[in-house]
Amino acid sequence: MELSAGKGKEMKVTRLKRGYVIRLSDSEYDLLSNEMQYEFMGSGTYVDGDWKHLPPAQQRVLTEIVNQKRDWLVITEDRRG
Repeated sequence: MELSAGKGKEMKVTRLKRGYVIRLSDSEYDLLSNEMQYEFMGSGTYVDGDWKHLPPAQQRVLTEIVNQKRDWLVITEDRRG
């Protein structure tokens, strides 16, 4: 994978051994979380529950979200105040 130097205005993503860390401004977070929620809830994948095309780990995540056993996004620490 090629990494780009960027122009300093893009969302920052750090790839870890297992997972990712995304650094967002408040506006970027609002945009991303709202888009993800509305796109997911309105998608055929959510409505039909047809997840066979997804890897098992992604199917598990979607099942947990739909069954309200997991949040889509959650703020784990707030350092602003």
